[in-house]
Amino acid sequence: MNKCKVRTSSVEETEKLGQIIGSTVPLGTVILLTGELGCGKTALTRGIAKALGIPEDEISSPSFNIVHEYDSLVHIDLYRLDSVEALEDLSFEDILLDERIKIIEWPQIAAEYLDNLDLFVVHINCSFCENEVREFEILDETNKLCNELKKKNFIYNTD
Repeated sequence: MNKCKVRTSSVEETEKLGQIIGSTVPLGTVILLTGELGCGKTALTRGIAKALGIPEDEISSPSFNIVHEYDSLVHIDLYRLDSVEALEDLSFEDILLDERIKIIEWPQIAAEYLDNLDLFVVHINCSFCENEVREFEILDETNKLCNELKKKNFIYNTD
């Protein structure tokens, strides 16, 4: 897996990062978002959605509804789930096999499902730095996303 790191210093930059991600990854991709509360996962998702033609005012954190579905995107927040059985109630495996891009926040509880499927997966972990700066560590199976971010001068570090 290829790794790159991006730092953003505003909500607008985080959304721009999301737009690049949304316009680069193919349909069917599963994007796993991890990181602290408030680190920018929803702003990143708004940017991805915008790249897919979804109005940004329709995007919100799905914490209370768990799953938000759009024409080309499924946004899932597993933060409040406390068991693997709860995933079955959501028809989680069917969602994973859907051709839309899937963004899954707090995916740790779904590891068993994710490990057993042959899917294109991008892992993104966000964290806080100084002031308003966020750092996004991206693990990309093909390096296509990291290469695109490098072309757009978004990357500050690659491993």
